[in-house]
Amino acid sequence: MVKQKKTFNLTTLSSAILIMLLASCTGKPKQSENKEPQRPNIIYIMTDDQSAIVPSEADSEFDFSDGNGRGVQSHPFGFNGDSDVHTPIIDGLAKNGMVFSEAYVSTSVCSPSRYTTLTGRYAGRCKGNWFMELHPLGKMTRVGNNTELEKNRDNLPRLLQKAGYKTGFVGKSHVIEHHLLRKQNWEANGLANYSEDADPNNAEISAAMAKNHQFWTNRLKEYGFDYANGVYAANLRELYNDSLDVHNLEWKNKAALTFIEEAGNEPFFLYYSETVPHGPAPWIEKDGKYIYGLDANVQFTGEGKVDYAFKNMPQRKKILDEVAAAGKNLDHAWLTWFDHAVGSVVEKLKEKGKLENTLIIITSDHGNYNYGKSTIYQSGVKVPLMMYWPDGIEKPGTKYDEMVQNIDFTPTFLDLAGVDLDTIKELDGVSLKNTLRGATEPLHDYLFFEIGFARGIKTKDWKYIAVRYDEKTERQIANGHVWTGWNGHTHTQPYYIRNSHLGYHSVLLNKNYFDRDQLYDLKNDPFEKNNVAAENPEKVEEMKRLLKQCLNSFPQRPYGEFTN
Repeated sequence: MVKQKKTFNLTTLSSAILIMLLASCTGKPKQSENKEPQRPNIIYIMTDDQSAIVPSEADSEFDFSDGNGRGVQSHPFGFNGDSDVHTPIIDGLAKNGMVFSEAYVSTSVCSPSRYTTLTGRYAGRCKGNWFMELHPLGKMTRVGNNTELEKNRDNLPRLLQKAGYKTGFVGKSHVIEHHLLRKQNWEANGLANYSEDADPNNAEISAAMAKNHQFWTNRLKEYGFDYANGVYAANLRELYNDSLDVHNLEWKNKAALTFIEEAGNEPFFLYYSETVPHGPAPWIEKDGKYIYGLDANVQFTGEGKVDYAFKNMPQRKKILDEVAAAGKNLDHAWLTWFDHAVGSVVEKLKEKGKLENTLIIITSDHGNYNYGKSTIYQSGVKVPLMMYWPDGIEKPGTKYDEMVQNIDFTPTFLDLAGVDLDTIKELDGVSLKNTLRGATEPLHDYLFFEIGFARGIKTKDWKYIAVRYDEKTERQIANGHVWTGWNGHTHTQPYYIRNSHLGYHSVLLNKNYFDRDQLYDLKNDPFEKNNVAAENPEKVEEMKRLLKQCLNSFPQRPYGEFTN
């Protein structure tokens, strides 16, 4: 077993026991030795709320029609097997790169997933101020959109900076200083205020918006990024302006191209985080227009109204025409829009002579099929993933069918950057370098998941989910307490996370949501409709033992009988 060095509070467990537990938790076999590739540029491109699952009416008992006979599920890429979408550029990269058919995130909401990607640590290991205030040591964690990068702790961009990389951030953040996302805290912290119906066409209003954008770009640089532009502090709604509550791919893409242009001869890392297809959904139509997507005002951005011509991408009307000419549903044209954003990055790399030695990753922060978001179900934790790197992928056009997880991104990128992983104290994942170089053996025997009050373990063919609560909540349940959630929904156990809107929909579409012990035979029940825990007690106990090993690697974080 490969043993990654990790640092934890050693007052409760000896270092030897912790190392043994962590090696067991991540299930890491030895990797074969391969020739060292040249240090690549790395561009990590991520969508928001995009599952790897191809929507099908047969997979859900819920009517997803918008009233006009059109489904409103988010679709994946063509390389995921979706024939209803038009993504020729991304699919071409996948065809000449590597597709990961079993790619997962450890937590299925925005902030913790991004935290894990940018640290290589499970979100439950966060030590951010707000997270620790909500979950002091000795208390159970309820991981959700309450995790954030710590100011005084190593993360991926800081470590890459030390390795000589220039680091860039473009797009959605939602991973630093959550208290500043609340509008009531703006003025006291130097952010400009304006009303939700303020008009960005007004120069003074737009100047205030630009000031706030500059505030966030400066803040991100404090977390290890040399460059930050085209930034959204969180979701579009956290701009608190009706006119700016629209997706703008051209604006972010222009910022990404500027970073590549200015990178010089240094190797670089670009974290490029899109806002699509997170709500407001880009396929929502009003009066024949995609008002939050391709028919929105291209000059309305995260920094107010801008006067750019945006020649970095095709005109939006041409994208819609292209989708129509391809015979595809225009509701999925947002994917072609994103496809062209990736294409512009590829063209810029070609122009700079850097394409061959650039690793391009395309994935999502988590899924949202059947409201698997905020759960541990496949529809929330399974994501699309492909990598393209002409100089580094040994066998282009291959598919890796073993499990990988977003805990693996940071060790992979550091390994490719020439960093000795044995010198990094806090990593939960393993490097995919040898996988890219042709190794086919499994990297993980099983994966660990966490969200709110739920924890889970997945092997190749089985998934176990435990739902446990802190002592106070257990007492409330025993005493018959009734919770009232979103839309007046009453329930006798709380939702996994504090967001009642997500909890409500997850309960609606996943009938076993509140079951304390859930076991799914993924080989025969890939959509986890049938909880077979009662029929398979031995398998449940086997999975519980694995989960117990993982949970005991979180010092001073109780979780029911698993950590007693």
